[in-house]
Amino acid sequence: MESSSLPIPKDVRWKRVLGVLLFLGLIYAFRKLAPVLICFVIFERAFGWCADQIHNRTRLHKKGVIAGILAAFAGLIALGVTLGVRRLIPLVDLARTDGRAWVESVAKSGLIAKIQERLGIDSHQITDGAKDYALQAFGYVTATAYVALFVFVGFILAIMYLFERDEIDHWLDGIRPASVIGTLTRWLSYVADAIAITVRLQVVVAIFNAVFTLPLLLLLGLPNVPLLFLLVLVGGMIPVVGGVMSGVVLCLVAYDAKGFVGVGVFLGVTFVLSMVESYYLSPRLTAQHVKLPGLALVISLLMFETIFGFYGLFLSFPALYVASRIANEWKDEDRVIMDAGGTLSNPSPPPRASGPPTPS
Repeated sequence: MESSSLPIPKDVRWKRVLGVLLFLGLIYAFRKLAPVLICFVIFERAFGWCADQIHNRTRLHKKGVIAGILAAFAGLIALGVTLGVRRLIPLVDLARTDGRAWVESVAKSGLIAKIQERLGIDSHQITDGAKDYALQAFGYVTATAYVALFVFVGFILAIMYLFERDEIDHWLDGIRPASVIGTLTRWLSYVADAIAITVRLQVVVAIFNAVFTLPLLLLLGLPNVPLLFLLVLVGGMIPVVGGVMSGVVLCLVAYDAKGFVGVGVFLGVTFVLSMVESYYLSPRLTAQHVKLPGLALVISLLMFETIFGFYGLFLSFPALYVASRIANEWKDEDRVIMDAGGTLSNPSPPPRASGPPTPS
């Protein structure tokens, strides 16, 4: 990282420390805009990918392709609202009105009472923690006004960026990569990449968990199937821990409805889904970006949850991804410095001493 107007030290290691501090400070200062950034990345990557695919196959003008995609998207939204709003509104109302009472009733399940009675275990901390996470997840899903605002702002920013993408990319190309602005811009692009990868991974996991679990909910005849399905879907969006927590809730509900048979079924389902997520879906979807074993990803997840609480569940993989990209960047920089004969404390190699003149 270099600057002609700021007193940046010459030592590469101090430059890196300063760069990381500036980067973390920037993220912390604008942390409340994180939902807008997430929505922006989702729309920008989805529409941008579609526009690039159509442009490469048809050679149509990119801005015209984007306009066509927006028109098609608006039509799909209108059709979805027309056909699905009557079904969606009752489900949201059910989660808002009955969700809290239902979570409270699950926390008082007969299975929890039996465990406490037989083993003498105080289960209040476990149930309170699970209940708080479940209520927090339901709260985020049903906070319709805030979600709509974030989605709308992110959508508008994504559309503005897509229509001006070439101009913005040309402007960014004019920034020196080693400058302060160039370094921070590049690292922020790593954050956007991490968001896109994380969202794609968790959407795949959530859909897989919900589709796999729904037939069992119907087959066992459990009560409140829409809420249970919503719980599994939302839980799948929480990395690793969400699937386990929704599995625990399903076991409690299944015990009250079907006894230990239902508990056994959903214990097996929870185990299978956890293994599929941890050792198949997550490694396959993240291996091309962060080459870490599944156990390391889970340990990192638990550490981030301990430090940052509920939000740490979503920060673990993005932090690993950004850190790995920055570390690889530093390795390449070290290699260039060493090849040029410099050191980390003095990256510019000393000038070679000129020898005596060659006799004529």
